Amino acid sequence: MENWIGRNILVTGASRGIGKAICEELVRHGLTVIGVARDVAEIEQAAIIWKSEGLQGTLVAIKCDISDPDAVKHMFTNIKADPDLEGVDVLINNAAVAMAEPILTGEPAIWKLMMETNILGPAVLTQEVVTSMAERSVDNGHIIFINSLAGHRVMPGNKELHMYSVTKFALRSLLEGVRLELRARDSRIRVSAISPGVVETDIFLKLFPKDEEEGRRYLSERKFLEGQDIAKAVTYILSQPPHVQVHDVLIRSTEQIP
Repeated sequence: MENWIGRNILVTGASRGIGKAICEELVRHGLTVIGVARDVAEIEQAAIIWKSEGLQGTLVAIKCDISDPDAVKHMFTNIKADPDLEGVDVLINNAAVAMAEPILTGEPAIWKLMMETNILGPAVLTQEVVTSMAERSVDNGHIIFINSLAGHRVMPGNKELHMYSVTKFALRSLLEGVRLELRARDSRIRVSAISPGVVETDIFLKLFPKDEEEGRRYLSERKFLEGQDIAKAVTYILSQPPHVQVHDVLIRSTEQIP
């Protein structure tokens, strides 16, 4: 991980859940992390707490709605103009939304929100970060997509997840397209994905909009993954030597049945 000291790692969806856990893990390793979210109050508070605990890294909070391409482009313009940052060397595309909206009965406006956040946002972020690297002649950066096992199989007994799965299957196509385009440029920028099963976060509870307690009961029945488990997978990927690209890490709890 020492290879990333002094370089900038941007994490989306950094205010809670998996994103916050990734930020903490990286800051513990002494790295500089740019935490991005629509509401940065929790990121700013975490930065204060972690500094008081003696963590050696730095957490910078930036407010941005990644589903808005103009907002993403504006954010990168500001990063470029900041003398303490100037660019991004690692992008962790983590931000996502999951809503219980089936294909045959769901609300198209909610589908649009999921597509803009889960697909369009990561695509624009990736475009901007590759541009940032090119401007600074960085050819050994890294892009990590936090995907989902829902992007690897469609659950027959859970129609609420079907449209969410659509966005996550699309994310797999997106990241493979990025890999191919970078190879065509003879770039050494690596592209990796982490696909977790059920993780104990707020995003999972949104799949139970009519009865959040049902979701909490589901989580209490078995030991599922925690945000820290995914954060450890991120550090595993980033700690590999420059010639090693970890393509896809699939993770689920030993107690998760489907």
